[in-house]
Amino acid sequence: MSAAVTDVYAPGTLQEAVDRVLRVPDRHRTFTKDAAFAQETWAIGPALLEALLDHGLPHRGPAERRRFERTDLHNVSTWLNLPSPYFRALARKARALDAAARTGEPHRHELELRADCAEPGHAGECAFVPVPGAADHSEPGSLRETSAGAFAVRARLPSDSRVFDEDRSDLLSLVADWELYVLPDGVIEDEGFARETRLANCLIPTRLLLREAERRGIRARHGAGLLVAPPFGTLHHWVEFALDGAWVPADPVLLTAFSRWGMTDPAHWPYNRSVAGIVWHLLTWPPEVFFPVVRDRGLQAPLHVSVR
Repeated sequence: MSAAVTDVYAPGTLQEAVDRVLRVPDRHRTFTKDAAFAQETWAIGPALLEALLDHGLPHRGPAERRRFERTDLHNVSTWLNLPSPYFRALARKARALDAAARTGEPHRHELELRADCAEPGHAGECAFVPVPGAADHSEPGSLRETSAGAFAVRARLPSDSRVFDEDRSDLLSLVADWELYVLPDGVIEDEGFARETRLANCLIPTRLLLREAERRGIRARHGAGLLVAPPFGTLHHWVEFALDGAWVPADPVLLTAFSRWGMTDPAHWPYNRSVAGIVWHLLTWPPEVFFPVVRDRGLQAPLHVSVR
């Protein structure tokens, strides 16, 4: 291991990062990404990658042609707080959440939804249509198509940052110690895996909390839409509680992650505080992990969301 790597990371840190990804069984890995992808996308440079390999990072192939599982690289990079575009974007979202709460004013964002053809090579023209929630939950009249497949819209996100009462807090505590994790396809909806490893995406704990809320007589619903903060938005799932005539969003796994990554102060942002201010509700009870925001001739269209 190079001196530069040992100067940066405390003993055991890299082993913790690798041990974490090894909780995922190897049968769920597809080794398709190379060292260039690790560096360019996830800020894992050659020296660090070699150190991770020394600690058992899964891979296939000889040194000059090594291949890695994309989610392993993603999760190692995030665990080590490396300055990837993804990690920097998450930090912006955490800052936006805190800023919305401190000002007490709603956050307004200009978004561009840019969709690609859902089925390249099809006959006829594409027909792009945003989900109804894009108009229903935006500033009235702001949604407009600016070019084929591109839509501009203004989202108004409230600053409600209440700490939930004892009953709801007790419910949220069921998953508060789970770690936000990008799961490979084989376990992307596997609640048993998440319970055993405490690794979960945003969908699995949402479904668990909704089922338990129903059992406890707490009125809740499944919220889905976007995590919103410049420079872009990402698909997300969370739980919402009916309180005082409104639906108030909660996401204990996300808040725990922000705290672990040093993005928020856990004293100010405990797991049982609302995440209003960064979530834009577009759909309720979506059945899919990757739900549609824009459809093309009825099919889910690949989407990029820019935010300012």
